[in-house]
Amino acid sequence: MIKVKAVERKVGFNKEGKTLWYPAIHLHSNVDFEEFIELVSDETTISSADIKAVFDRASKVLIRLLKDGKSVDCGDMGTFRPSITVRTGAGVETADKVDATLVGKAKVIYTPRIKVRTALKDVRIERAESALDVAYKSSGKKPGGSEGGGSSSGGSGGEGGF
Repeated sequence: MIKVKAVERKVGFNKEGKTLWYPAIHLHSNVDFEEFIELVSDETTISSADIKAVFDRASKVLIRLLKDGKSVDCGDMGTFRPSITVRTGAGVETADKVDATLVGKAKVIYTPRIKVRTALKDVRIERAESALDVAYKSSGKKPGGSEGGGSSSGGSGGEGGF
């Protein structure tokens, strides 16, 4: 079950914009890597040390392949592929003038497979009564401490019994 909290966001780009309240995911806990490995191990006959070793090696191979400019299919998890951003205003007038100096940075794009992408299709969503209603801060810091977490894509968010 996913719980949501109310967050206040300014509407519009001007300083006089009104504020509205939107739902945002209330992340009440994190699963660290060690716990994730233990959970996977509990679902299989493979030891947690072996699973951890596979993840360690898989990430190293993934990085090497991405650095070689390859897209990597990871089965039901999805695909990882390298991408670039172009420096602002870096367009040139002819194709022969295009070179690496026009690239801003390299990054990784993850595209989940349908199984992952639709995993939350039928998830139950309810309001987290213990979550604080907090104003959104663009700095990423939450007022009043580190209660909760998560984000939403903005916009008015459907149903959920608010």
